Amino acid sequence: MPSAVSSQTDVTLSNGLRFVGERIERSQGVALAVRIPAGAKDDPGNKFGLAHLVKETLSKGTKKHNARKLSDAFDFYGIRHGESTGTESTMVSLRFLPEHLEPALALIREVLSEPAFPAKECETAKVQAVQEIKHLDDEPLSKVFVQLKELYFGSEWGHFELGAEASLAEISRADIEAFWKARYIPAGTLVAAAGKFDPDKMAKEVGTLFANSNDAWPLDTPPVPERQKVSRHIQKDSEQTQIALAFPCVPRNHPSFYAARVAVGVLSGGMSGRLFTEVREKRALVYSVGAQAVSLRGTGAVYAYAGTTAPRAAETLSVLKTELLRLGQDATDEEVERAKIGFKAHMLMDQESTGARARELLDDVYHENRIVPVSEVVAKIDAVTANDVKAYWTSHPVEPYTLVTLGREALE
Repeated sequence: MPSAVSSQTDVTLSNGLRFVGERIERSQGVALAVRIPAGAKDDPGNKFGLAHLVKETLSKGTKKHNARKLSDAFDFYGIRHGESTGTESTMVSLRFLPEHLEPALALIREVLSEPAFPAKECETAKVQAVQEIKHLDDEPLSKVFVQLKELYFGSEWGHFELGAEASLAEISRADIEAFWKARYIPAGTLVAAAGKFDPDKMAKEVGTLFANSNDAWPLDTPPVPERQKVSRHIQKDSEQTQIALAFPCVPRNHPSFYAARVAVGVLSGGMSGRLFTEVREKRALVYSVGAQAVSLRGTGAVYAYAGTTAPRAAETLSVLKTELLRLGQDATDEEVERAKIGFKAHMLMDQESTGARARELLDDVYHENRIVPVSEVVAKIDAVTANDVKAYWTSHPVEPYTLVTLGREALE
C-alpha cells in the first residue's frame, strides 16, 4: 500500500469536468487518464463502430500538425499515450515526466480539441476495423466472447466496439466529426492523475482539454437482461469447441460486490482455482478454462469459458455447469482465504503503477462517485467469509444463463 501519498484532489470544474488526483511523492512520473462519455453504446443503430472510428482518427492529424509530426512531438518528450473505446466511454491515457507536464497536456489538448479527421485516415480506419472483424475467424475464443456480450446485453449495449462490416460502410467523415463534436465535451468527462504533480496547476490545465461545450449527457445504465436461458451456436468445422456462458453479477457499488469478486476468485484464481483444478487437471477435459467478472454502471456479469475438443464438448459443458452451481453449497474457508489473498495482492501491487492508480481513481468516481481509500477496500475484502460467498452465490443463481458455443455441434 502506498505510504508516500501527500494529497488527494477531487474537484468539479465550472465546465462540468471532474478532476481527481493523487500526488505520490516517491513517484518519478505522472500518469493521466481521461474518461470521455463516448462509448460504443452511443453508436447510432445503423452505424455501429462510430465511437471506435473517432478514437482511431483523433491522433491522425490536427489543424496544426499531421500524424507524423504529432507522433514525433510525443516521442521528443518521451510521452507514452494510448486510446481505447469501451462500451460506456472512451479512455485516453498519458504517462510523462513531471517536468514535461505542460508540453504533454498541450499535445493531448491539441488531439482532443483540434482533430482534423483527414479523409484518407478515416477511410483507412474503416478498412482496418473491417480487417480486425474478419480476423475474429482466426481467434475463435474472442469471437465467442463478442457474440456472448451481444447476446447477453443486447445489441445497443453489447455490440462489438469495432462494429460490423455493413455498418462501418455507412459511416462518413462527417459522421465521425459530428460524433466528436457532440460527445467530446468537458461536462461528464472524468480526468484522473497519479504521481508527482501540482494539483492546482493540473486542475487548471485539464479544464481546457476540450474545445466543444455542451450539457452533460444522462448517465445511462444498461438494461437488465431477462432471466431466461438463451443460446447461440456458431457453426465451424473444427477439432476444437469453444464454450462461453454469462449470468448476472452485482455492480461495483453493490454491498455484495466483494463477496462476488471473491467467489469468482475461488472459481478462477489461477492454477488453484476450482475450474482449473476440477475441469482441467482432474478430468483433463479442456486446454483452457476460467471465469471473470465484468462491471458496467449499475450492473455486471460473470463470464465463464472453456476450450475443449469436439468429442469432449458436451461433457465439458456439463462439468462446467456442475462446478458453477455447487459453489453456493461447499465453498471452503481455505479456498476463500486464497482468493482473498490473490485479490488483495493484485490490487496492492497495482498501486506501484501510476497508470494503474489513475485508472483506479477513475473507476472509483465512475462507479461510486468518490475516491475509495485503499484501506477501505482491503478491509472489505478481509471481511468476506466462506458463508458470505455461499450466501451470495445462492442468492444470485447461475441459472438461467446465456450460452454461446462455437464448433461442430450445438450444445444444450
